[in-house]
Amino acid sequence: MGWPYTSAVEGSEQKAAGDPGVTGVAGQRPTQLVSLSLGLALGALGALPAVLPGCDGFALLVWIACLAAGAGALLGAAGVDPLRFGAVAPALWAVALALVEGSQEQASLPSPAYGALAWTGFFFAGMAVGRCTGSGPTSAAALVLISVLLVGLPSRGGIAGEPWPPRAASALLDLSPYVFLGEASAVRDMAWHRSLYADVGTDRFQRSPWNSPWAGVGALAMGLCCAWAADRRRQRAQVR
Repeated sequence: MGWPYTSAVEGSEQKAAGDPGVTGVAGQRPTQLVSLSLGLALGALGALPAVLPGCDGFALLVWIACLAAGAGALLGAAGVDPLRFGAVAPALWAVALALVEGSQEQASLPSPAYGALAWTGFFFAGMAVGRCTGSGPTSAAALVLISVLLVGLPSRGGIAGEPWPPRAASALLDLSPYVFLGEASAVRDMAWHRSLYADVGTDRFQRSPWNSPWAGVGALAMGLCCAWAADRRRQRAQVR
């Protein structure tokens, strides 16, 4: 009478095949449908102000400046491929801006395409942060908070009082994502815009605005490189 045959190798292979920790790179990506759906959902969120009465290009820029990096963090933490689906949401924002600008008698942004490149760079940078941390809600909340502070600080959030000293005001304008997007869109100097002029006290100092073509292109290139590098790094770590 023979003993029943068992194989430790077969058992371990079956265990490994069912273990999600060793499924490899393919198991770490959301499906194409999920990736596209996430991009469309974030695109709709960023385009939300466009459906509100009285929205102009600058109002949409404020919203996108506060949202772009945080929205990218959500997508990056979900493991979405930045090269294939990373530009879905920013592209929808560009469509929303084009519709808003087209509905006005006179366009407020001279070159909105360069502004779209800039916020796409912000979005990709957020994807890099989300991919590195792996925590979408936490990273998104932190990036949105930072963005809101940087947008609001030059004008002190509209709170009445003395403006910042000239050097501090100039530095805060340079750090503002809203100012960056506006000047990337070829607005000559955002410091003189009606939303900032009085609260910032622009007439007390001079500053050099961001250069329109290169600011948008540079932001896109840096953000995309960061997102790609963070994604490759996480993919390699998961394979190991």
